[in-house]
Amino acid sequence: MSRFLSCALGAATLCIATVSMGGGATPVANAALRGPLPQGGQDLVAPTRPGIDRRNTGVGGASYNWSGYAQSARKNTFTAVTTDIVVTTVNTSVSGTQYSSDWVGIGGFSDPKLVQAGIEEDNLNGRAFYQAWTEILPQNEDPLSLAISPGDKIAVTVKETANKHEKDKRWSMTVVDLTTGHSAGRTVRYKSTGSSVEAIHERPCIGFPCSTHLATLSTTTNESFDPAYFSTSLPGLAAAYRPLLKAASGATLYDIVMVANNGTTPLATPSNADSLSDGFTVGDGSAIPAPPSS
Repeated sequence: MSRFLSCALGAATLCIATVSMGGGATPVANAALRGPLPQGGQDLVAPTRPGIDRRNTGVGGASYNWSGYAQSARKNTFTAVTTDIVVTTVNTSVSGTQYSSDWVGIGGFSDPKLVQAGIEEDNLNGRAFYQAWTEILPQNEDPLSLAISPGDKIAVTVKETANKHEKDKRWSMTVVDLTTGHSAGRTVRYKSTGSSVEAIHERPCIGFPCSTHLATLSTTTNESFDPAYFSTSLPGLAAAYRPLLKAASGATLYDIVMVANNGTTPLATPSNADSLSDGFTVGDGSAIPAPPSS
């Protein structure tokens, strides 16, 4: 995964923090095919907005590796995020190797601290690969012992469970396969800023620096995040969830188009919010997909 920085592609050393997105997934299975596993990289903002229709949900943004929605606010605002997604079908007829990931996370939008969980859907030279994972930056993706298959409905949750002090925050990250009834997760001690919350479809970083080592995005069926909720409840209390696409008090909602390395060609585009503001769909290319039916 990776945080969101404002910089020109290929000039990672000149990046400056800005309001925008956070992470992705570095597939770990078949790592031998790609060499040593990279460290968590940077999430990069494209220098120009692609020339496509503006959505009416959120402030427009563009990223080299994210597509979806994110909220940004003051420190320690967000404490939980959850969504349901369906494992998409990867097109394995495309030559070569491509990667994609779908996840929710806390932090990482304008800082390097990101805690997240999700799934990946990859095409490894004609072989489909699916995996559930968690990650905390700057560590590598940590696979979960959970078998997932295309069409499975998955619930992903990241939640702050305790906060004794700023340096001793506890987080739970869980992935539940609602189709099979199986689940997996882990609890970690991690210092996230809690200043952003996001639900993202990503082409991951597969080397360092990310500015020159972004994966080719897998061709998949459209991915819907529905429903998607966030919480600002104090750690240790039951989360009072609210629709992700309705900004919290003092927060700004951003919609994010993923663009190619040229900074203009859209690779993936999010829909508007559904009628309940708790769901959206990401589709390949520049076309704005229809939101999920509420």
